[in-house]
Amino acid sequence: MEIIASNISHKIIQAHMKGLNLNLQGLKIDKHFKYALFDKDKKPIHVEFGENIDFSKRIFKKNSSIFYIDKGTTGHLAVSYVVIKENSLDKTLHNLKQNIIYGTIFIYLIITAIGYLLAKLFIYPIQTQREKLNRFIKDTTHELNTPLSAILLCVNSDDFFNEKNREYIKLSAKKISNLYKDLTYITLKNEKIEDVKLLDISEILKEELTYHIKFSEKKKITMSYDIENTYFKIDKEDFIRITNNLISNAIKYTKRNGIINITLKNHTLTVKDNGIGIEKESLERIFERYYRATKSVGGFGIGLSIVYSICKKYALDIDLKSQINKGTTFKLIFPH
Repeated sequence: MEIIASNISHKIIQAHMKGLNLNLQGLKIDKHFKYALFDKDKKPIHVEFGENIDFSKRIFKKNSSIFYIDKGTTGHLAVSYVVIKENSLDKTLHNLKQNIIYGTIFIYLIITAIGYLLAKLFIYPIQTQREKLNRFIKDTTHELNTPLSAILLCVNSDDFFNEKNREYIKLSAKKISNLYKDLTYITLKNEKIEDVKLLDISEILKEELTYHIKFSEKKKITMSYDIENTYFKIDKEDFIRITNNLISNAIKYTKRNGIINITLKNHTLTVKDNGIGIEKESLERIFERYYRATKSVGGFGIGLSIVYSICKKYALDIDLKSQINKGTTFKLIFPH
C-alpha cells in the first residue's frame, strides 16, 4: 500500500513539474485497491470509496478494510493526501490462515512420517534381537525338554538300574552337556588361539563317534565311517564342537533308515547324509547365528555358527553342497 501511494504521489508531482493537469486515468491502480485524493483542507478531489477518513492516523482499519494515508504530494496539483484502501483484507487473512493451517498440517505429517521411519529404523534391530531372544529361549526349552524327560522317565522307572535305562541316561546327559558347551561357547568364547598342541584328531573323532553311533541307531540311521590317522594343532574342545555339531545336524536332519557317511582323509573331514537338504536361498545364510533353514526340526540355529567361527579361528576351509530331499555334504579342509 505504501508503494502504491508513493507511485501515485510521484506521478502527481511529475505531472505538476511538467505543467500538466491531473490525469486520473493515469493513476489507475491494482483492482484489489482503491484510492482517494484530498486537498490541504481534507476536501475530496477524487474518491473511489465512501468511508470517512481519519487523517490523524497514517494507517488504520475500518469495516474490515485497511486504509493508508500518504502526504508525499506536498500540495502538488492541489493534492495533499493520497489515501489507499485495501479491499481484500478478509480474503487475504482467510487465505493466510488456510495456508498456515494446511502448512502446519503438512509439516506435522512430514515430521510424523520421518519420526515413524526413524523410530522403525532404530527400533527394528532391537525388535529383531528381541524376537531372536524369544525364539532362542523357546528353542532352548524345547531342546532341553527331550533329554530331561528321558532322564526323568528312567529315574522313575521301577527297573532303574537296567542297561537300557543307563544307556538312555548317558545319551541324554551327553546331549545336555553338548548343549551347555555350545551355549557357553557362544556367550564366553575367546577368539584368541591359545597355546594349542598337535593332536591326533582321528582318535578324538573315533571317541565321539561312539556316542553318535548309539544316537543314530535309535533313529534307525546307518552310520559308516572311514578314518585315517590325522594330526592337527587345535584345541581339543574346539575340534569336538565342530564334529559334534556337524554329525548331530546330520542325524537330526536325516530321516529314519537314512545313511550318514563320515570320512577323515587327506586332512579333510567329510560329513555326508541323505537327509532333507538345504534350500538354495538358505545356503548363503546357513552360518548366521540363530538362522534356521527349516523349522520342521528343533534346534537353536547356533551349531553351524559355532562351526564357522572355529573354522575361521583355525583357518579351516569349509565346502558345503546340498540338494533338497537328496542330502547335504560338509567338508572341512585342515591346512597342512
